[in-house]
Amino acid sequence: MEKKEQWTSAQPPQAVLDALASAFSSHGEDVRREKSSLEVHMGSNTLYRTWGNMTAEGRAHLPVALTFTASESGTGAAIEVHAFDTFGFRIGSGKSFGVPETFNRRLEEFLSYAAGVIGIDRPVTGPVPAPPRFNL
Repeated sequence: MEKKEQWTSAQPPQAVLDALASAFSSHGEDVRREKSSLEVHMGSNTLYRTWGNMTAEGRAHLPVALTFTASESGTGAAIEVHAFDTFGFRIGSGKSFGVPETFNRRLEEFLSYAAGVIGIDRPVTGPVPAPPRFNL
């Protein structure tokens, strides 16, 4: 799963990256900063695979990454955003137990959070289903 977007901000590029780095670092996420980009890694492949998609604990550890690249524009910053899963290999189609829906939902949540941090009103794009519920 992945999503790519382009945003603009009235803030200069370094202020955008500083705000995003601070916001995600405050939640304990793995933040890697370069001069004009920021990469954020969240979740744990091991914990997600251990707990699985059918538990809240598993879904909380969904392995995803966000990359933000900011450059000067006429009025502030042009921001390239790439959100993607770092799930690695999948057995079979990878479509069982609501996995694609869960990844889509989490990517939407993280992108909306990041946009809000830098003052961008980002509407949710496409359907964002609730996490799957299973009666076992």
